Amino acid sequence: MPQEAWSATGVIEASPERVAEVLLTATEGPITAKNAPLLRALPGAGPLLARATLKGGPKDFTVHYGRSDPGGTVKIDRDHGYFSFRGGYKFGAEYHFTPHPKGTLLTYKTFNVAPETHRNRRSVRFQFWLGGKLKIGLRSGLRRIGKALDCRTYPGT
Repeated sequence: MPQEAWSATGVIEASPERVAEVLLTATEGPITAKNAPLLRALPGAGPLLARATLKGGPKDFTVHYGRSDPGGTVKIDRDHGYFSFRGGYKFGAEYHFTPHPKGTLLTYKTFNVAPETHRNRRSVRFQFWLGGKLKIGLRSGLRRIGKALDCRTYPGT
């Protein structure tokens, strides 16, 4: 079972419908600013994922990094404001979008998805030790989201 590493929130001053229309969209093909754009906003992983492609759909995809074996999965549920990425062996992230008085509340969570027998390995622990840096990275992700939606975004409290 995945182990939550940390979570953070942000406010997006756009309606949940607009957020779903722009951010919760994906089709087979290269990951771009208009195809699975949340992958490009993913703290720390955006540049790597920008060279990847998606296969499958319409709700469940595999991520491919130029090879035939999948390197992760993406799940999208527009009706419930949900986007999930599981990267290969140890990292998982979820975006939940819910109504907020100023537009939409983003709740971002990361997970250690390594098998329990491997969670205490140095490489896995190190990745989640970087949680503080990833939270700072979320600010950058919020800026990208705001640019894509042409609206104001900011970290939640």
